[in-house]
Amino acid sequence: MIPQEISITSGRQPLRASLCLPDAPRGLILLPQTGGIHPGCRHEFAARVQEDHGFATLLLNLVSFRDAQGSDLYNNVPLLTQRILDALAWLHRESLTAALPCGILAAGSAVPAALRAAAQRDVQVQALVCRGGLPDQAGAFYLEALQCPTLLLFGADDPQGQASGLRCQDKTHRHCKLQIIPDADREFSAPPHFETAARIAGQWLLAHVGLEQPGSGGTRLAVPGT
Repeated sequence: MIPQEISITSGRQPLRASLCLPDAPRGLILLPQTGGIHPGCRHEFAARVQEDHGFATLLLNLVSFRDAQGSDLYNNVPLLTQRILDALAWLHRESLTAALPCGILAAGSAVPAALRAAAQRDVQVQALVCRGGLPDQAGAFYLEALQCPTLLLFGADDPQGQASGLRCQDKTHRHCKLQIIPDADREFSAPPHFETAARIAGQWLLAHVGLEQPGSGGTRLAVPGT
């Protein structure tokens, strides 16, 4: 499968994305991230693992070219959340992806935003995997509203992330599992550790995305102050 380079507009910012759409996919996995998209990057490897399971993938760079010229938005959770929501809306509008059940695989600074987006689109997002990051920064309001099965992956050498994950678990009322990758650091910088995390994420998404979901009515979360 050859990925198709596309652009998704969020606000006035064009966001670079790479869509890989096989024949008869079982679902689609959105991979939002704040690093560059280039051949051989770790995010691309994670996308290929999901494609091996029969999923379509959308690898999305949440940082636009203009952002990269000087503004640091990695801690701007509301803005990153809106960009993920705009990507989910784009997928819902496009004829080739509109009917596909969706999961999210997020990493690092994209994690709190992915949790918020999943809480606000519980009809569309069937499962979520977060690798590293600080998930409790999504905020209690969103964590308490989160409904989809969620897996939190941390390296054994990331005590700050693990503590954040435990706080996240404490706030969620639905199935939220925390798993530690032995010997891995905060960034999963060693290839064997990153590959292990990608494959564990794939198994979680395979188990939860594309199956008939009970209570398909769902709700959309009302954001505080709106």
